[in-house]
Amino acid sequence: MKLLLCVIAAEALTQLICKGEIFDPLREWLKGLSNFTSRLLSCPYCVSVWIAAFVTILYLFYEYSWIFVIGLVVHRVSNFVHDLFRVVQNYKIDQILNRN
Repeated sequence: MKLLLCVIAAEALTQLICKGEIFDPLREWLKGLSNFTSRLLSCPYCVSVWIAAFVTILYLFYEYSWIFVIGLVVHRVSNFVHDLFRVVQNYKIDQILNRN
């Protein structure tokens, strides 16, 4: 169970860092530091390796880090549920429009 929580938390944090608008200024500044950081932050797969290591170490070795991990998991699962509801809602709308 810990592994699954760490996987979901790492994925959530990776998406926030690589694509979150709130991190745009920091991400652009870091990309400007070197070619390595620019290439790293342009690749979610590359970032996820480092994020996964960070999340795993944090979760395994720091007592209250589970609060951070659980927060990321709740964030990611809520996004998934939101997307699922949107798909169902769009399906229902399509069904209604196709009947008329």
